[in-house]
Amino acid sequence: MADKNGTSSLSVLGVLLAVGLMAAAFILGVQFKNFRQPGTITVKGLAEKNFQSDSATWRTGVSLHGNTYQVVLDSLEEEREKLVRFLRKQGFDDAEIRSELPSVERAYEDVKNEQGEIIERRPNGYNGSLSVTVNTKKLDKIQIAEQAIRNLRAKNDFIEFSEPQYLLGNLETIKRDLITQATEDAQKRAVEFAKTGGGKVGAMRSASQGSFNIYSDNGPGEDEDYGGTYDKSTIGKQVRLVVTIEYAIE
Repeated sequence: MADKNGTSSLSVLGVLLAVGLMAAAFILGVQFKNFRQPGTITVKGLAEKNFQSDSATWRTGVSLHGNTYQVVLDSLEEEREKLVRFLRKQGFDDAEIRSELPSVERAYEDVKNEQGEIIERRPNGYNGSLSVTVNTKKLDKIQIAEQAIRNLRAKNDFIEFSEPQYLLGNLETIKRDLITQATEDAQKRAVEFAKTGGGKVGAMRSASQGSFNIYSDNGPGEDEDYGGTYDKSTIGKQVRLVVTIEYAIE
């Protein structure tokens, strides 16, 4: 009787062991199959190149104060003519100089009490301003004129000016060229990664353009990232573009 029960137990154990082996074989087979399926890899490609600006925008203007509306308006026109004559003398044509309409507004002065609190705002004549903008490809003249207007400003408090903005005109062409270079760079990176893992780069699955940055000729600052910068302060530019590409791995 004991032998019969022992035999029965061994039979049950054998069946369970067989079922376990079959299950293990199935699981391992599925895992092996998944392991052999092609995977993907996502890489970033970078391209950068230096360029020279081909145009500039320079904003100048006049700002003054007067007792009456008409006095301010007349003074603005008088000072505008002086400024335009100065710009012509610097070598800019009338077609490169654009004068905007003047702006004249009521001016007020604050009346304060002994505690420094404002208790009244009294009319105090008029404030006026207008802008004269230069759009040109004569970058050398812009640089010279920027220095000359500082001397003019020392003699005429009404004159105002900002820093010139240097621009690139063929941005779409530049962008297309950099996309090609960045894509080639991404593929090289993918090949290196795949080689390390014993795989091979297959077809491109997806691609997207990242940021398109235009830095000064010194390149990005330490704290700058791929956030879409367009630096207009220098004639020389460093243009940088990033792409993200997903490849199949065989």
